[in-house]
Parts: sequence; C-alpha cells; structure tokens
Amino acid sequence: MKKILWGILGAGNIANDFAQALKATDSCICYAVASRDTNRGKKFAEKWGFEKTYSTYEELLSDSAVQAVYIATPHMNHADLSIAALKAGKAVICEKPAAVNEKMLQQVYDCASQNNTFFMEAMWTKFHPCFLKAMEWIALGKIGELKAVYADFCISGSKDLSATYNTNRLFDLELAGGALLDVGIYPVTAALEAVAASVAKGQKNSLMPEQITVSCRKYESGVDVFDSIGLNFGHTIAHLSCSLDTECGEMFKSARFVGSQGVIEAPLFWMCQQIRLYSSNGELQEEYSNPFKVNGYEYEIEEFCRCLNEEEKDNSVIQTPMHTHGQSLRVIKTLDMIRSQINLVYPFEATDYNIKKETGVLKESGAMHQMELELFEQQIVVYTDGGCSGNPGPGGWGCVILADGLQYTASGGEPNTTNNRMELCAAIAALSAIDQNQNWRTRSVVVIIDSQYVRNGITSWIKAWKKNNWHNAEKQPVKNRDLWEVLDDLNSKLDVTWQWIKGHSGIYYNELCDQLATQEAEKYSR
Repeated sequence: MKKILWGILGAGNIANDFAQALKATDSCICYAVASRDTNRGKKFAEKWGFEKTYSTYEELLSDSAVQAVYIATPHMNHADLSIAALKAGKAVICEKPAAVNEKMLQQVYDCASQNNTFFMEAMWTKFHPCFLKAMEWIALGKIGELKAVYADFCISGSKDLSATYNTNRLFDLELAGGALLDVGIYPVTAALEAVAASVAKGQKNSLMPEQITVSCRKYESGVDVFDSIGLNFGHTIAHLSCSLDTECGEMFKSARFVGSQGVIEAPLFWMCQQIRLYSSNGELQEEYSNPFKVNGYEYEIEEFCRCLNEEEKDNSVIQTPMHTHGQSLRVIKTLDMIRSQINLVYPFEATDYNIKKETGVLKESGAMHQMELELFEQQIVVYTDGGCSGNPGPGGWGCVILADGLQYTASGGEPNTTNNRMELCAAIAALSAIDQNQNWRTRSVVVIIDSQYVRNGITSWIKAWKKNNWHNAEKQPVKNRDLWEVLDDLNSKLDVTWQWIKGHSGIYYNELCDQLATQEAEKYSR
C-alpha cells in the first residue's frame, strides 16, 4: 500500500490520540500539523515527528504534498474546514460530528460528490471489532427480536473533562458545546445501528425514530449538560442518556441491547473491547474480546487508508461502506430533532442565513401590495412566513427581501418544531442577511409579517420579558428565548419597522413566503 502523507488541523487532546495511532500505522506518514497556537503546534510536531508546522489551516490545505487531512477542531467549524479541504483536493476524515446540523453536513457530502473526493466522519465506534460483532449478533438473531436499547455516556466536568477535554469548549455555546454533540452522539449512534441491524434481520422497525421524547438540564451558558432521551422506532424503544455533569464510574458508560431471547452487554460501548451475550434468564452464553492494538483510532485510520488504496486502483470512492454518508446523516437528523425539542440552537446557526438566491426582478406593480409600492423607493421591504404540520411537527420558513429593484429569497426548515419558532426563524433569516450586507445595513427596513406573535413580541412584549428576567406575565419562562434574543439583537442594530398583514389574503410576496415555508416542511414529511 502506498504511503500517505497526512496533515492534521488542530493540536488538542483528540488530535494527540489520533496522531499516536497514525504514527503506529505503517502506511501513514506524519507530515504536517496546523494550529492557531504556534507553540502548541510546534510541541505537537516534535512529539509525534511531524515534518512541518503551520500557523493557519489555509497554509496546510494549500500544501500540495498533503494527501489526507484529519480535522480535530471544535465542532462549529468542522463543516467549513471539511469543505475547504475537499475543494483543495484532500481526502478528509473529520472528527465527529462532521457538522453540527443536517444542512451543514449535507453541504459537506455534496462537496465531496462534486469534487469526487473521499470523505469520512471519524465515528470511531463504527470501526471497532467488538461493536461490529455486537451488531452482527443482532443481525444474526442471537437475541431474537430487538426490543430495547439502553445506552448511557455520562461524564463529569470535575473528573474526566479536566483531564482529557478542553472544558471551555464543552461549556461554550458559541463553539457548539454541550453533552449531546460531544458524548450523546454515541448512544444515538448505537441505537440507530442496532435498529438497522434488526431491520437487516427482517424486523419491522423504522430506520429513523418515529417518536422522540427528551428531558434536558442546561448549564448557565445555555449548553445542555444532561439529556434523557427516548427514541421509538416502531418496535424497538431506545432509552439513552448523556451528561457533562454526572459521573458514576462505568455504571453510566455502557450499552445493553435487549432482545426477546437475550441481551448483549457492551461495557464502555463507544470504545468497547469486550462484549457479552446473555440468555433471557441472565445466563452467560458467549463472550467476545478484541483489545485495541494502539488506542482504538487505528481501526478508522486503517479503513480510511484502505479506501484511498481503492482510489489508487482507479476506483471512484468517496465514502466508506462501514460508515456511509447516509448513515451519518441519519445520526445528525436525529440529533437535530432532539435539539429542537429542548430549544437548543447555537448562535452561529441562528444567524447563518445568507440570502444568496436572486430570483428575478420585482413583480409588476399590479401584483404588488400598495404598502410596498409606497415604501420601496427608499426602504428595504421584507416579507416573512413560517409554519409547521402538527405544531409540533415538521416545519419550514421562507422570506423575501426586496431591495434595489430585485427580490431575494431564502428558506429553511426543521424536522420537529413549532409554528412560532418557524415564524421567528424567517424574521431572523431576513434581518441577518441585511445585517451582513454592507450596503443594506444602514438603510431603513420594513418587515411585513402575518404573525401577531412575532410582531407584538418584538415591538412590545419583549421589553417586559427582559425586565422580568425572561419571564412572561404568568411568571413562566418565555418560550423560544434563544430565538427571541437573536431577533432582539438584530432589531436593535438595524432601523426596523414592523407591520402586520392578514395572511393568505392574496398579497403576492406573503403567498410566496408561504410557498417557500411549505416546501421546506414537506422535505421532513416524506
């Protein structure tokens, strides 16, 4: 197998673990590392024998000698760096989660496809022999029909985190911190994989959860520090938990796959080196162990190199069959649905709305609303709308910006949300785009909206909410506070006037927003 020259973006704890396994893999050469902390990068390079050190990620990606890139930065920039690396022609393995939401992850996979370049999410559990054996036992029917999955990954900041993690990152909302994306992704992956194995056996289950229930405890910074999650797949129920503030040794770091005829126990399941098969009455039937050769990262590295070797044989390979892009998307979709239930939105998500699509010139005056005709000469006119099916349920939002004789649109959605959240997202999307446009942000803006909730909330109710520490007149916490805070910040920075209109009354741009929102909601209803 041809030697592969590796570059690593980031020089933190997990990058050190990866480098240890990389150095022990014969087909790999530790070539370059990039760290924004120059001293840390140099120490990392010296420790693991990397030839080059870069102080920016861009420098490493522009190095033509680098063939493969491992991304070990905080979650929030995984997608952007992955896309940049793919466009630079590098094969990429990105630490989990490869993106913080489905939209971003799909953009990564679209980029891999467009550039015909290999990309793999570093979900190391999926490559471990013991975990694979457990899934094989389920698919072979060794425990009968899969009835339940119990999986917990609970650690405490006062113990594990101080030794192995950057605690600032985990408790920082701006960096997509929290329990769910960092450790909760493992129980969710275990449940989805076990259900997929049961379906392969012929069991009637949905590959995606049909129902989700979540309870959450949040830290003062806004991140989730404890999540209790229930996933219903139709026949199999998963009971999962993850935590950053609750520690109980190995008791809450294991998984059990419960069937009609037996149970598979996997201690430290996300990095398990031993599994046990029990009968339904608790008698040990079979054991399987496979100690790591290095530290567990070697398995994903070996598979990555195998796939690149296939490329050398002129086979077009952009993903591994062991952890496909579709499987990764199922995980992030599920995490999105969980986050929507606990109102967990990262700040960069709420403002990451760029109106990019120019859809044409304005409609003729006969199709335009009179209010808009009077205002358009000097002001930017915005229409927004949002809604969902079921409330809560699959939802979408749409917005139109009318500026300088042109119209611009944007839309988005979520798999499980509410009408009010979608109305707020539409307004945030439009104002974010205006705020990010240097030529627009100094002009007055008129938002024409059919939601009394948003219009009254931003012009009147929010004053009392903030005065009462985000409690309403009934002294209850204000719903959708995360989005209200983002909208309030945008509304304060811009010169915005809010005007209400009746929805579905034949106003062209209001109807267009409704169509955009409906199309987005339908994506999650199929």
